[in-house]
Amino acid sequence: MALFATDDKFADVVTELERRGWRRLPFVGCPKFDLKWTNYSRIAWTRVKPQQIVNHLQHSILFSQKDQFTDLLYKHTVDQIQVDGCFPRTFNLSRPQDWRLFKCWFQYSEAVAVLQKSLKTNVDTGQVDAAMDVARTFISHKLFEQEVVEILDELGRRDPQFHAIGTDNVWICKPSNLSQGRGIVLSSSTQEIEEIASPGDNTKWIVQKYIERPLLMQHGRKFDIRQWVLITELEPNPTAFWFYRSYLRFCSRKFNLTRLQDRFTHLSNYSVQQYFVPETIDIDQPDAEIPDASHTDNKIDAFESMWHSDQFRDSLRLEHGRDMWVESILPQMQNTARLALDAVLPKLKVVGRGFEWLGFDFLVDEDFQVYLLEVNVSPDVSHSTSVTSELVPKATADALNGGLLFFIRFYTN
Repeated sequence: MALFATDDKFADVVTELERRGWRRLPFVGCPKFDLKWTNYSRIAWTRVKPQQIVNHLQHSILFSQKDQFTDLLYKHTVDQIQVDGCFPRTFNLSRPQDWRLFKCWFQYSEAVAVLQKSLKTNVDTGQVDAAMDVARTFISHKLFEQEVVEILDELGRRDPQFHAIGTDNVWICKPSNLSQGRGIVLSSSTQEIEEIASPGDNTKWIVQKYIERPLLMQHGRKFDIRQWVLITELEPNPTAFWFYRSYLRFCSRKFNLTRLQDRFTHLSNYSVQQYFVPETIDIDQPDAEIPDASHTDNKIDAFESMWHSDQFRDSLRLEHGRDMWVESILPQMQNTARLALDAVLPKLKVVGRGFEWLGFDFLVDEDFQVYLLEVNVSPDVSHSTSVTSELVPKATADALNGGLLFFIRFYTN
């Protein structure tokens, strides 16, 4: 009889293997297993025998370590424009040279934000002149007599991430080794960011350009897309499969850049949003006066915390009259995932008979440009909503079966 070891939280692994006649060992640390399914940190790599199956590849944690992943992604290609087209500008704040680069890009983004704002409202002419000087520096030949709108058009052609910048120049600080939205801070101040990532803090930080113009759904809510990818081989031909459906995770409050520290507005992780308590109304202004709750118009509008990608696809088709998912979003997601795999796979190693199930998090902006936010090792497989309750068992059974009925081969090298 085949033996397996796993944690209680992987209930679908237990159900599927016991259905097939496997017997569960009493402890995850039991050494005599045929298959072990657990978190990366609990794999004792030196003790894994050649015939044993583990649900990780050695060094795959590089995907989740934000500073290491960023380094690998930028070093993988000499064409930074390729990375800039799909990965928000990111800097490792533990390195002085990255600090200097970040401050340069912060100044550039601040200039763009001022110019954008000047087209919508009155802005001090001194600020606009200073912003124009910075913009002209970015554009190698100076356009001294051009209007602000022409400067912005030119920047839009030259900078792949131009449309990530709104009028507020917001950046997002993330602890390199934490997940589930822990420790994340949004800021539009270099001084505040410097205090967050002070040298006296042992935490390693990255700072990343915040996408200020995300595509919004469900009455103005931000969302991200969780996509599962399964790596099955490294040699002779690295191979990965794409789960046939993904799902959207929504923020509970409507998108608003005046509340940067409101996690329910900006962090779509379900581990954050599950603690949201609906108010009588959805307050869009932090100092808004709460109206009489007896009026039905004041009640928070209904929304779903998760969507199937099929539901997203249908909604976009209805709104735009085109299949934006297949024509634009999905190809960008897959191309970006290939770029990430190309960057990290050479560092990975099969120990025993290993494989890796990853969770890629993507964000779509209002121009349908797709950005990779991060990659997660040991992604959440809980039945948190009806959406994950449907998808997780299928993906788990498929990964264990090896038949890959629900995964589609999308990467081979």
